[in-house]
Amino acid sequence: MKITRKIIRERKKSVNVLEEIMIIINQYFPYLKNDFKNLTDIRNKCYTTYELDIALLTKILALTSGIQSQKGITDNFNTDEAISNFNNILNTNYEELPHHNTLDDIIKNLSYDELEVIQTKMIKTLIKGKLLDKYRFKDKYFLIVIDGTMLFSTNKDLGKHAITQTFYKGQENEITVYGYYVLEAKLVCGDLVFSFASEFIENSNMTREIDKQDCELKAAYRLLNKIKKRFPKLPIIISGDALYASKKFMEFASSLKFEYLIRYKEGSMPTIMEEWNNINKMTIDKYSFVNELGFGSGTKITEGSTNVISLKENDKTFMFITSIHITKNNMRDIVTFGRRRWKIENQGFKDQKKGVLNIEHITSKDFLFTRNNYLLIQFAHTLLTLLNHGNVLIKSLRETKKGISDILKTSLTHFSIPLNLNKIIQLRLP
Repeated sequence: MKITRKIIRERKKSVNVLEEIMIIINQYFPYLKNDFKNLTDIRNKCYTTYELDIALLTKILALTSGIQSQKGITDNFNTDEAISNFNNILNTNYEELPHHNTLDDIIKNLSYDELEVIQTKMIKTLIKGKLLDKYRFKDKYFLIVIDGTMLFSTNKDLGKHAITQTFYKGQENEITVYGYYVLEAKLVCGDLVFSFASEFIENSNMTREIDKQDCELKAAYRLLNKIKKRFPKLPIIISGDALYASKKFMEFASSLKFEYLIRYKEGSMPTIMEEWNNINKMTIDKYSFVNELGFGSGTKITEGSTNVISLKENDKTFMFITSIHITKNNMRDIVTFGRRRWKIENQGFKDQKKGVLNIEHITSKDFLFTRNNYLLIQFAHTLLTLLNHGNVLIKSLRETKKGISDILKTSLTHFSIPLNLNKIIQLRLP
């Protein structure tokens, strides 16, 4: 059947986006509202009006609706319809929704560690529900890509937790900016990514200037330990850019029983290239590979070894070093998974920076708020990913991600209609 514009208009009238996203929460994350409610609350109970569940649900639905500023939450949700919808969802009887100043105080004083527990719980739900099984490497390993990003920057000093970057050093137009820097581990599932774990980078040196070779690598060790603690038995491949092409990092990943698949660029580990250029390689089509290539000038026993594969394509060469034994049967899959490293930039950070969630928007300059708010954004991103890519009804609307969020905001703030949250749906990710 040809999908006409009229059919699309009729579908938009029949699909309640608010109902669909709440069904995803109720069906796949039924514990979420209760977990929010049971977070440590340091507020004085005598002066507390709102439970944590309505405060955080207000924030999550604001984020999924494309409302990026705290003040925007108050401005957009100040409708009778929005208040009625929240009361229906939570079975409460609030006369007003939390003001953005109230939300600021609540979010800033949440326990980051407790929010991380919820982050882990959501990922485990998707894994245990086998929703992501088709994205495993050789039906076993999940691909975890790590990379860092500056959330936002300003020329005002943000305090001891901030990282600095200096541009045009020694020139008249030299400028130093301040921001918060996070190292993120993303679970890559085809063209989709999910936040797996996060580690904020705080420099301990006096200059506080970001040094990817030092700060990001140190944070990566902490991040890998965190992942191992949260997912002790999960088969994982750790992937990253050439920054992580070091013997120490790869051996550390192996010590945690992780496989690794790292982008290699000439200069990262010079001895690798020396060995590569002087050894016979297995070459099939555009692929070349060597197993157990020595790390250094010593023997494989004293220096250790790794496996190396390259792909020549369109006058470009892509090289990867991996702990996975390379064969003619898996060489294409290894390179395909290795090249998915860029997904964290394009489907992960880029989508969150330029899209609905806009993590670069300076919601607050307070570090504690920014850190907690970042995790709430990751919760919202997971929900939006499932809604936009897994919900058949939503996909049938043929709308952009921003379009779906706009419809959600309109449904939430301008219409008060019964929500059938007991309906069962089946998400189908591409």
